[in-house]
Amino acid sequence: VVLVSIIIGLGITLVLSGIAQLLREEQRVKLFWPYLIWIVLVFVMHIHEWWITYQLKSTLAWRLPTFLFIILYPILLFILANLLFPDSWEKYSRDTKHFYFVIYQNFFGCAILLVVLSVLQNVFLLDLPLTEQIVHFIVLITLAVMLAAKLKSVLAHTIIALFLLLLLIGSLIVERNSLLIQ
Repeated sequence: VVLVSIIIGLGITLVLSGIAQLLREEQRVKLFWPYLIWIVLVFVMHIHEWWITYQLKSTLAWRLPTFLFIILYPILLFILANLLFPDSWEKYSRDTKHFYFVIYQNFFGCAILLVVLSVLQNVFLLDLPLTEQIVHFIVLITLAVMLAAKLKSVLAHTIIALFLLLLLIGSLIVERNSLLIQ
């Protein structure tokens, strides 16, 4: 659990450092709302993963294959966080919209892998049936359609980002009792 926390912490560090960089460059960087929403989503996903993983601290026996399977999710989250921010904004004309449309296909591809991995972990580790993972499939289909269509519509990306943000908020509200650590 400590190694998972370290990887999640590194991802959170990337997101927070990226936000701080955007704030430093605030006057010179043009902001794009879907991009900012993705930053929030990835940040909350990191916190959520740490929260869920923390519940595994009481697991007494671990097998290496199971641990490797569990650690893939935080690794993918870290990659998502890394994809969210460029090494230099100058390369992208200090435009988050331009940067977003350069990286969104890799980002969505990684996000799809994250959803698939989440479904697999829910099935094999938590014994959740596929019928209880409707939200996962909605997200998976949404991202896959956007990726396959190679849509560069600002309206489509704004709607998808807002939809996923509302879905995340809704799931946190609905699942609030299962997100309790005692």
